Amino acid sequence: MNFLGLIADCVEEKTGRRPEYSTSGGTSDARFIKDHAPVAEFGMVGATMHQTNEHVAIADIDMLSQIYEEILTQYFQRFKSAS
Repeated sequence: MNFLGLIADCVEEKTGRRPEYSTSGGTSDARFIKDHAPVAEFGMVGATMHQTNEHVAIADIDMLSQIYEEILTQYFQRFKSAS
């Protein structure tokens, strides 16, 4: 199973956009881990990230929750059928 592909499929299914595989944004430790293991890092994005009074739209939280739920659903469906 290609877990990164599964995540990308779920993101695309819910948003209509295929995510870009990249560790070049921000200061994430993923840029160091990517050379040794698959890395999937995604979540909220916004102009106020890591600032006082950080906030995001409720609709964005709802969408992210739907994506996470779809990832779990697809993961266990594929895992169950592979065993």
